[in-house]
Amino acid sequence: MGTGKVVVELRVLGPVEVWNRGVSLQFARRQQRVLLGILALEANQLVTGDRLVDLLWGERPPRRARAVLQTRLSEVRAILDLAEQPDPAVLLETTGGGYLLRVPPEQVDAQLFKSLVSDQRTRGSDDEARSILRSALALWRGPVLGGWLPDDGQADLTRGLEALRLTATEDLFDVELRLGNHRDIVDEVAELAGRHPTRERLAGQMMRALTRSGRGPEALRSFDRWRRWLRDELGTDPSAELQAIHLAVLRGADDQPDTDGSGTPVASAQPPHPPDGQHSGSPAGFQLSTPRHLPADIADFSGRQPELTRIEKILLRSGAGARIAVVSGPAGVGKTAFSIHVAHRLASSFPDGQLYVNLRGVDSDRGLTPYEVLGRFLRALGVDGLHLPPTLDERMDLYRDLLADRRLLVLLDNAAADDQLSALIPGGTSCGVLVTSRARLGAILGAQTVALTVMDATDAALLLSRIAGPGAVLDEASATALLSRCAYLPLAIRIVGAKLAAKPHWTVDRLVQMLDDERSRLDRLSHGHLDVRASLALSYQVLSPAARTLLRRLGDIEIAEVSDWLAAALLDTTADRAQELLEQLIDAQLLDFSGHYPAGQPRYRLHDLVRLFGRERALSEASPGELGAARGRAFGAALSIIERLLHALYGGPTLTMRGGTPRWEVDELLVGSSATDLLGWFDVERPTIVSIIERAARDGLGETAWDLACTASPLFPMRRQYDDWQHILDVAWESALAANDSRGQAAISYRLGMLTVDRQEFDRADEHFQRARRVFDRTGDRHGVAVVDAYLAMVLRFRGQPGAALQRYSSALTGLRDTDVGGAAFVLRGMGQAYLDLGDQEGAKAHLDESIALYDTIGSPPMGRGQALFWQGMRLLAAGRHDQAAPLFDHVLTITAVLGDRHGQAQALRGLGICQHRAGQVPQARATLDEALRLVRQPTPTIVEMFVRRTVHDLFGDGD
Repeated sequence: MGTGKVVVELRVLGPVEVWNRGVSLQFARRQQRVLLGILALEANQLVTGDRLVDLLWGERPPRRARAVLQTRLSEVRAILDLAEQPDPAVLLETTGGGYLLRVPPEQVDAQLFKSLVSDQRTRGSDDEARSILRSALALWRGPVLGGWLPDDGQADLTRGLEALRLTATEDLFDVELRLGNHRDIVDEVAELAGRHPTRERLAGQMMRALTRSGRGPEALRSFDRWRRWLRDELGTDPSAELQAIHLAVLRGADDQPDTDGSGTPVASAQPPHPPDGQHSGSPAGFQLSTPRHLPADIADFSGRQPELTRIEKILLRSGAGARIAVVSGPAGVGKTAFSIHVAHRLASSFPDGQLYVNLRGVDSDRGLTPYEVLGRFLRALGVDGLHLPPTLDERMDLYRDLLADRRLLVLLDNAAADDQLSALIPGGTSCGVLVTSRARLGAILGAQTVALTVMDATDAALLLSRIAGPGAVLDEASATALLSRCAYLPLAIRIVGAKLAAKPHWTVDRLVQMLDDERSRLDRLSHGHLDVRASLALSYQVLSPAARTLLRRLGDIEIAEVSDWLAAALLDTTADRAQELLEQLIDAQLLDFSGHYPAGQPRYRLHDLVRLFGRERALSEASPGELGAARGRAFGAALSIIERLLHALYGGPTLTMRGGTPRWEVDELLVGSSATDLLGWFDVERPTIVSIIERAARDGLGETAWDLACTASPLFPMRRQYDDWQHILDVAWESALAANDSRGQAAISYRLGMLTVDRQEFDRADEHFQRARRVFDRTGDRHGVAVVDAYLAMVLRFRGQPGAALQRYSSALTGLRDTDVGGAAFVLRGMGQAYLDLGDQEGAKAHLDESIALYDTIGSPPMGRGQALFWQGMRLLAAGRHDQAAPLFDHVLTITAVLGDRHGQAQALRGLGICQHRAGQVPQARATLDEALRLVRQPTPTIVEMFVRRTVHDLFGDGD
């Protein structure tokens, strides 16, 4: 680029440089240069902030990427503005949610390069064309932007420009060959052809240059190597044109005569460029072919009626706008079969033909480029191979021109990204475009998406019967068991159906038994070319290394429902990074969105067969130490969240035994911070907590299993999940026994005592508590002894022995006052209850007041303080002051309702019912107590239900 009248030059064909009136502007940071370079490449076009973040940092943006971006852009603007005599024609603007660099195109070397390459094609003289091409290529000083972008961003931004550079180089080689300058270029063209084996034009130029330079044997050896590469890597052969050149070399001839003495070519191997406005592939009288490229329809296609109806409406609608439908879904869900079936159904609505291509999008090494696909499509439409336009833009123009008034259906199967599609979309509205992809594509192209998921039970059974015969579904229970082993995935159903059809002596039950073992299930789900594992592997291969690691660890820990906190712990990473990698799995259709926590955080579901695939990869690609450490962080993360919840409810994990499991702190953004948010987390994650405890036990981590079970125990009765509570305690007990962990056995014993108290089995409860106390006493664990004494005192009070209970409570208080404030507040509340049972109002008030005061010192936790307030209300009732008690019960009811604590609500309603009865509001009192019973009624009454029934009996003479 010259510096004559041009004030500012922006150079991006190499390391980014900015020249102002012949002086190079200096940048303090590389990011400043790269940002300006990106905007120069997209000169006079809006570039969004999100796109700039993606290009600059790829998969690893900093936490405050947008803020960093804005800072760097401000710095760039300042550098331009503060230059000596800044160019008013160059402006960096912030507008419309993005950024725009206004600059005359001739002041950007990339734009000048494009202009020169286009200009040389209109020149009549090879000498002129050679001079222009040499000038254009001389603008290049290295990779675009110096190769400073992350790989994905570099490829995305510069692919077209690098391709045009190659095309311009090929144009130059053609000119040099016509001018007889083969010796000047022979080594350069041979080296370039070796670096770009997919460029057939380069291969031909190499053979001509070598042959004319007297190196025919070398040309033949190079052709042979290249032909073998084509077959091995692409499964294809050289074109007819290249084979003709090869034959000419073998004969000792030249397919293109040399120039005459003046340098004027006698013949040209390349057709001359057509005049402006006329397509090289569409001369006057050109007749379009009618392609019929669809693969055969699926004879046993089944179900999917709602999706068929929707996609036909999209493709057959009239009016303005593109008719583009994208069929998305995970591996094996039947996207291709569905789309081919749709295309056959609609063939009569597109009488000018149907184009089909497999874009091979999930195979990142062999994905077809738009340039290649347009070549195929144009040939299918009747364009001779010799007349295919040399550049992508020209092929797009010709393709859209030929289809402008045609009614043709284009099926683009197995797409990977929008940039694979945009060049293949016809320009008008008469054609329909049907795309299949594992990714969710097409929004920027105006496409509408039809998402395929696994089949419902009815459609799955119909598909199985059509493949294997109606006998396969005669026994509904067996067929359901088989389909469930296939996780209702169409590919898996097709495989088992084919197996049954191929082996008529097999029964459905036999196949179910073969699939029962999860360790070999994917081995069984293979038949001929159909293979669930191979299908999933294609999605796995295109993931980033970190996303692959996440899938392996999710498969290893064997939890079906996945969330951000679990992913962060498994990877030992930040919340943002975990969310980003989960989104990669979502985009690859290896995870499904399953809903939100009440606080709004997303949750995901891992398909059964994907989980098995992830576990297989974990066993083959990760070490046991790595997987064990990941699971350990997951266990520690669950513990830290549970403890955070207990702190929000009770002021801390009170009256519990803490094991030595390392905690892994979870970002509160992932689970919330309030008691209601955290309870919402527990409600959703309760099955996950159960699974984690089971997994810790299977791993032989006895201490972790009982640590989790003991810590989580107070939450299960609060949510009336007694079966799960019993189960986790049983699992933890067996694990502690297997580990010969006496402290763990004692910890679970006293939690079993709590469970049996709730079931009013006081003798069994006493046995559990006494067993735990003996262990704690023997090992000198004063805290453990005090905790058990608090619960033994509670049992004595329930048995009507308040005096003995007070002695136990006093012993417990001594051991807890300095070590467990929440536990001490619990004991003081129990002592207030015991004094109340003895009719000692002063003693009850003093201890309840002290309990409430202690809770206030640890943040007034709603559950602990609410329980103390309830018993303060009961004390006031005993003193005949129901008018003072009612507001306390109202307050407790509000707290417990917000937390969803049914037992707490029932107790508050019991107190209110007594107040209403004493105030003469008898019908209202009965309704209030009936509501309390409804909240806690169980086949086997709990202790709270017993209290409510006793109150009903005392007030109304019955227990219902």
